[in-house]
Amino acid sequence: MNKKIKELIKKSSEGDLKSKARLGFEYWSGQKIDQDFNLAMKLWKEVSKFDEPFGSFNVATMYERGDGVKQNYKKAYEFHEHCISSKKKKYLTCKISSAHIFKRDSHFSLGEMFFLGNYKKNIKKGIYHYEKAFELGHFHACFLLGLYHDQDTPNFYGIKKSFNKSIRYYKLSAKFNYFPSFAKLSMIYGDGKVVKQNLNLFNFYYKKAMSINNKIIKTKLDIDDKQDYIDNMRLELKKFAKTIRKSNEK
Repeated sequence: MNKKIKELIKKSSEGDLKSKARLGFEYWSGQKIDQDFNLAMKLWKEVSKFDEPFGSFNVATMYERGDGVKQNYKKAYEFHEHCISSKKKKYLTCKISSAHIFKRDSHFSLGEMFFLGNYKKNIKKGIYHYEKAFELGHFHACFLLGLYHDQDTPNFYGIKKSFNKSIRYYKLSAKFNYFPSFAKLSMIYGDGKVVKQNLNLFNFYYKKAMSINNKIIKTKLDIDDKQDYIDNMRLELKKFAKTIRKSNEK
């Protein structure tokens, strides 16, 4: 066991919240000490009791994923709600800016839970939490709202399709130089199905998309590899552009 871990254990036993938060992460990751989800959960729950978003978000995510515990969406919901409800002006386990990130990701997780019905299915609440997540900088949440309102997307959630809303959400998330948003805008203006074909805008958004090499937002506990989504969309956009350009050469 290295010196830093020993120091974290000592300070944690003395009640230091910052050390408990960090030690919880070390037990969760298993990189510098034997992995122990139970100890990670115990430490983060202790941190959460002090209204610290770092602890609440991580406990919620463990319940959501079933890391070392039985998957429990009700408890995940409760801890995500606890995370976003924190109104402290100073946090001991993270900076104010970091606290916003945990709140952002809790809003996104809650939105996902309401859309998928993991806890309770409520599309209106799902949209609300995605919008709140975007307000805190989660541009993938904004992109998804564009996707769900898009007339070309299968209506899995019963959302009333709206071209204006989908374009608005795509353009908002595109301000963050987000590849999928530029890709969708390029396709919309290229195929001319829901708006008059505009090759200038098609080319503009296509060039923007292909100049970006970004990844899906990942949280500290995000172990899913969603990069395939970006890569597949990039291939789809290249094929689409080739088809549009070929048809306009005739």
